[in-house]
Amino acid sequence: MDEAALLVMEGPWWTPEQKPKRPTVLPFLEGLEQYRGDFNIYYSNFYEKRGFDRALQDDLSHTREERLYLYIAAHGGSRTIGGIESESGKIGCAMHLTTLFKGIKKIAHHSSIEGVLIGSCSIGCNVQDFIRTMKDSPLIWVFGYTCEIEWVASTLVDLSILEHLINLNRPDIRSRGRIVEAFSRALSRFNPSYPICKVNEKTSPLVDAISLVVRPRASQALPREATTELRDKLGWSA
Repeated sequence: MDEAALLVMEGPWWTPEQKPKRPTVLPFLEGLEQYRGDFNIYYSNFYEKRGFDRALQDDLSHTREERLYLYIAAHGGSRTIGGIESESGKIGCAMHLTTLFKGIKKIAHHSSIEGVLIGSCSIGCNVQDFIRTMKDSPLIWVFGYTCEIEWVASTLVDLSILEHLINLNRPDIRSRGRIVEAFSRALSRFNPSYPICKVNEKTSPLVDAISLVVRPRASQALPREATTELRDKLGWSA
């Protein structure tokens, strides 16, 4: 049995009228799964809070792997996640960020989730929510974006992060430096000046779009923001 598993929770990005082929992150992840061959994927869609909670609970009930990683891919706002707009109105209700993180923290207490990657616009602005979620839970890292991200580019960044973080072994996750180094290797493939985001209709580069909180699995370690540390490691600091 493979030791690791990736739990993927994806909200709809577009209606069939907007994009008939309904793009999804799943084929990207399946390519990584096939390439590596050492982790499994549990994939679910969600439209609102109840669907998110039910899908995550169902996936966790089927996992037998010892190390889990949660990837949430959905529309995001400053304090909401999920939901989709169509010409006829909203499809599914966006979930408030506080509700999302309460659910993640509850699940983390009863599972082996090590890290959470949130591939959604603007959620990374809420660092204090990341920190509160990680307190008194087994979570080691939470990563997000601080602005309105480009779909394809951010999906490729997410893929690289998952590849490198799943590769960490148990001694590595006890070291803050090794966790940050894994993120550094993942992001070093990309140009920090690439305009991955929009902020008030203006573009923003990748270097300003990332947000990371880390708490190594070590005695008395506390969750702390690691974004500046990560930028320094990458040589992306001004």
